[in-house]
Amino acid sequence: MIKKTIILSIAIFIAYNVLLLWKHPGTGPGQHQWQKNRILIEDYVDHRQGAPVVIVGTSLSARLYPSLLPSGYFNLALAGESIFEGLEIVKKSVKKPEYILIETNIFYKKPDKDLLEGVFNPMMLWIRKYIPSFREENQPANLLPPLLGSASKSEAVNTKAPDSTILNTLLKQKMVDYQQVPDSNVMAQNLEQLKDYVRDFQAEGIKVILYEIPVHCKLYQTPRYLVPRQKLMTAFPEKDYRWLAMPDCGAYQYGDGEHLAFESSVKFVDWFKKALEKSGVKN
Repeated sequence: MIKKTIILSIAIFIAYNVLLLWKHPGTGPGQHQWQKNRILIEDYVDHRQGAPVVIVGTSLSARLYPSLLPSGYFNLALAGESIFEGLEIVKKSVKKPEYILIETNIFYKKPDKDLLEGVFNPMMLWIRKYIPSFREENQPANLLPPLLGSASKSEAVNTKAPDSTILNTLLKQKMVDYQQVPDSNVMAQNLEQLKDYVRDFQAEGIKVILYEIPVHCKLYQTPRYLVPRQKLMTAFPEKDYRWLAMPDCGAYQYGDGEHLAFESSVKFVDWFKKALEKSGVKN
């Protein structure tokens, strides 16, 4: 009985992986934020290295939804993480982009070293290629919702305009948060680290463009914005580095004062693409 169970389990495992080999790779919904980030990372490392234009950023840039971007773009912005995980992925990848677009809003967030564990391990690269059930997107819990014709709640995008009362409440809390200046040592350390990445990318012939995602206009007058911004521009002056033009903060709505609401994401991506085209970026 035990032998039959083992044989049946092996047969199911093989059949499942054979079926997955026919499945078009792509970013599945994910059951939680960490898994969604791993799915995105694996999709880039295993299938999309060498995309002409790669976006690296935080949850602010994660609102630049792939469906809105040109086909040659890959958005490697990771929700809840810093910019440095994405930078490290591009650095370690064999195939390099022509352009890397780096969001600078929250450069002072510390990187999560555990998120990339095993991503570039040669054995895991081989296993993910030939035994696709080891890919995060192919976990059964991620495949069932699409097969049943439904999407997981974590995948759904809120397309409704933000309620003004809720928005004002969230903005007030964000204004309180933005009175606190980030740790000066962390800012200094991260700026030096960012300089190293930019220098290394440029040495490889990659064109680096720095940009900001717009936030609510009131936040631009707070210490948490002004102090890091001053340090950032001192480290990366416009005369020496390539910056995208600053967007008009008043042209958009924000879900919490910081993150673009869905309709504004659509509007901003349209501006973003046109600004990059004017800057000479082609995909």
